Amino acid sequence: MDPSTALRDEHSSVLQELYSIDCQLGWLESMGPEKSHRILIRLLRHSERLAADLSLHFQREEKALYPLLEKRMRDNPEPVTVMKQEHRRLTKCLGVFTSEISRMIKEHDAVRTWNLTSTLQDLRSELSDHMSREERVLFWLAEVHLSKRDQNKVSSKLAQMKRPGKEQGPSVNSQDSAKFAFGSQSFTLSDALAKPSLSNERNSPPTQSSPQLGCRSHH
Repeated sequence: MDPSTALRDEHSSVLQELYSIDCQLGWLESMGPEKSHRILIRLLRHSERLAADLSLHFQREEKALYPLLEKRMRDNPEPVTVMKQEHRRLTKCLGVFTSEISRMIKEHDAVRTWNLTSTLQDLRSELSDHMSREERVLFWLAEVHLSKRDQNKVSSKLAQMKRPGKEQGPSVNSQDSAKFAFGSQSFTLSDALAKPSLSNERNSPPTQSSPQLGCRSHH
């Protein structure tokens, strides 16, 4: 598998994780206090896993792909520099989200969700835009500037950096199929993740606006 395809697959998996978190936040806002603590605990666990997976993904890009691409594009390092800056900003945004969940658990607060909602909106928008730009610009530059030998080096480095026990990129585990009831209906995260991710739209024209992730209505 060429490195761009492998990293695109990771984008899809990370966005699926983010979508599952978005769904759970919607459930938190829809349920009574008797179930809210359990949902907050699950939100914390999933956001921490997303942080770990996103960190690994960023490291794989910055240690395997970016250095060689910077070397081949020494006269135009700006695209790689911008992607690195966005990695830092996205990591900080996810950290703010996770910290707010921890506060809510500690203070037994399942009512004041507006900070979570606002932060998740920012994270969803920025992460979607970042991955779209990376796939349409940076990965295209890699295909143009990296030789077949270069790409093989990147693929080899990516293979060395796989997390033990992970065959592919970040994924949602089987615990995410837990069911939640809404009146006469019930839903699972497995159902939710059947929705196509943003990365499936990466071949759309660059002039199109990026589709929005999320199972809730954002106004």
